[in-house]
Amino acid sequence: MAELIKLVRTYRFTAGLAERIRLAEEIFTLIAPDLHLFVFSNTSHHAAQDVYQEVLKAVATSLKTFKGDTEKEFWKWCYRIARNKLNDHYHSKAVERMLPTAPDDLRQMMDLAAQDATISPAIRHDLEYAMKLLTSSKPECYDFLWNHFVIGLDYTDIAEDRNMSYDNVRMKIGRCLEQAKSLVS
Repeated sequence: MAELIKLVRTYRFTAGLAERIRLAEEIFTLIAPDLHLFVFSNTSHHAAQDVYQEVLKAVATSLKTFKGDTEKEFWKWCYRIARNKLNDHYHSKAVERMLPTAPDDLRQMMDLAAQDATISPAIRHDLEYAMKLLTSSKPECYDFLWNHFVIGLDYTDIAEDRNMSYDNVRMKIGRCLEQAKSLVS
């Protein structure tokens, strides 16, 4: 399998499109069976083919950026991509089950939440207004706050999902809360 890392190195430094396509086909002939087994053994059969195609696409589009020098580093890189695509799949399925179908359904979600908790109309109005402003001015803040306070993801989960450190997420959510407060006042 030392041939694999030679193919990857050659691919990285080849400029001609036809030659890169030929090298990519050889690389994928070697890695596809192992990635197929990994994906199909870690997800349901009906979703596995879609996830597998996403993994192959991600490897193909970023193959030129691989910076490692050993076969072990290359496989680690491939499996990290596969794990990320599997996580994306599971995360999207979890969000589909938890989130309304569109951001416009935020009001409906708040109506349901208001039935369970005592929230004054003034606070509810301020919350709706702040979320509307955040959606238009700082969509990233809206996502952070939604994931943390509505979905209930902790800082660690958000950090893994966004490829950030725990402290960066904690600080970002704090800043977004401040941003929401300043938008309302």
